[in-house]
Amino acid sequence: MTELTPEYRRLAHQLLNKECSYRMPPEVIDEFISKGELLTLRRGQNVIAAGEVDDNLYLLLEGIMRCWYSDGRQEITLSFGLPGVIVQPMHCYYGSEPSSENYAACCPSTLLKIARKDFDSLVESNHCFAQWNLRLAQCQLYHYEIRRREIKGDAQARYVALMRHRPEIIRNVSLRIIATYLGITPEYLSAIRAKV
Repeated sequence: MTELTPEYRRLAHQLLNKECSYRMPPEVIDEFISKGELLTLRRGQNVIAAGEVDDNLYLLLEGIMRCWYSDGRQEITLSFGLPGVIVQPMHCYYGSEPSSENYAACCPSTLLKIARKDFDSLVESNHCFAQWNLRLAQCQLYHYEIRRREIKGDAQARYVALMRHRPEIIRNVSLRIIATYLGITPEYLSAIRAKV
């Protein structure tokens, strides 16, 4: 198990406090992250592959993750995660079923892996952590609604919305992957970029 450095501890505190409106006391954050194992992924590497059952929870500390699947003909990117996001496939966590999606790094990424038993134990024993977890779920639903509102219109409008609201994705994710998110070919995306 790779220990968290003081820099990663500070970063985890900042990210967890930014991720939703509820602020956990520092000692609760310390208890949560002290149970974690640091993982480093290279670009394109899965932390969870479709078909796997992985009920662990992952906190993204650095990099960008994507959730994607293949329909047999092409890859379809459902969402991107930026630092602070919790990666936790619900099929695995709640249903003990295989994940239907892949969760992969779009660029070199660092995550903190927390075992489900440790996460569940903290939810049960610590009211502040349980309250934070509820607020986090509400925040994730809120951001899902924002994403649905922003990613509308034709391909050019969707690309412009992505540029405006999530420029770090435009800067750090390959055009091929961005095209799978927008539902267009990389060639068409290049033509849009030339116009914009």
